[in-house]
Amino acid sequence: MIRKTIIFLTTLMLLLTACGTVPATQAVSTKLTVITTTTQIEDVVGVIAGDRVTVIGLLPRNGDPHEFEPVPSDVQRVATSAGVFLNGGGLEGWLEELIKNAGGERPMFDVSQGLKLSTIDHAFDEGGETDPHIWMSPVNMLTVVDNVAAGLKQIDPDGAAVYNTNAAAYKKQLRDLDAWAEKELATIPADRRKLVTAHDALGYFAARYNFKVVGYVIPSVSTESGETSARELSALIETIKAKGVPIIFAEKSNNPKFIEQVAAEANVKVDELYVDSLGDKGGEAGTYLDFFRTDVSKIIAGLK
Repeated sequence: MIRKTIIFLTTLMLLLTACGTVPATQAVSTKLTVITTTTQIEDVVGVIAGDRVTVIGLLPRNGDPHEFEPVPSDVQRVATSAGVFLNGGGLEGWLEELIKNAGGERPMFDVSQGLKLSTIDHAFDEGGETDPHIWMSPVNMLTVVDNVAAGLKQIDPDGAAVYNTNAAAYKKQLRDLDAWAEKELATIPADRRKLVTAHDALGYFAARYNFKVVGYVIPSVSTESGETSARELSALIETIKAKGVPIIFAEKSNNPKFIEQVAAEANVKVDELYVDSLGDKGGEAGTYLDFFRTDVSKIIAGLK
C-alpha cells in the first residue's frame, strides 16, 4: 500500500510539473550555483562554466562595484551557493560583511591571485592604494581565466575537461583581443597618448599599451572618495591645457559632478567609457570582449 502511494504521488508530481502547475524550478536539480561579484567576473565565469553551473552576479549591469550595497536577497544567494568568485585587490569592501551574514562555509576564489597588482600613490595616501581594475588589460584576464577554471574544477571535479576546454578557447580570444588592441592603439601618435579620466581606473590599460594617465577628476582608484577640492580641480584644468589633452573620459557607471565643468573650463570634449561594469546584455559592451573592444574604439576616436 505504501509503495503504491509513493508511486501515485511521484506520478502526480511529474504530471503537475509537465502541466505547469508546479514551477519547473522546484524540480530536483543537481546543477551547482556560484556567485560572482563584478559583471566582468560574471561573464568570464559564465563562459568557462558553460551549461554545467548556474552563475549569479551580485552587481547589476552599469553599476558601481565601489559603492555597491548588498540587499537581503544577496545574503540568501550566497548562503545557498557552492562558491564565490571575487575580483580582489580591495575592490569588494562590502563582501566580508555579506559573507558573515550568509553564514556557513563555502570556497572563496580571488581571481586576481598570481597577478602583480599595481600600487598608486596619491598625496592624501602615503602608503598608496592598490589598483583593483585588473580587467582593464586582457593580459591580466589570462590569469583570471586560469583562476576561474581552477575554482570551478575544485567545486565540480567531474567538469574538469569542459572547464579546461572552455578556458583554452577563451584565452585564445583574449590574446587575439590584446593583439587587435595593440595594433589599433598604435595608430595614436605618441604625443597624444595621454589620458584624463573620471577616477584612477585605467592604470593597467596605460601600462599595457604605452599611455600616460595625466589626471583624474577623483584622485583615487575608488569612486567612493570624498569631494575633489577646488584647488585640485583647478590644477587638473591647468594640466589638461598644458599637456594638450583633447578629451576627458568619463564613465557609464559613475561620474563625478564636476566633470562637465572641468571639460568646459579646459575647452575639451567628454566621452564615456565602460570602466567598472559591463553594459546591458546584448549591447555594445554586453560581454567582456565587447566591453574592451568598445572602450578601445572610443579611446582611439577621442585621441587620434
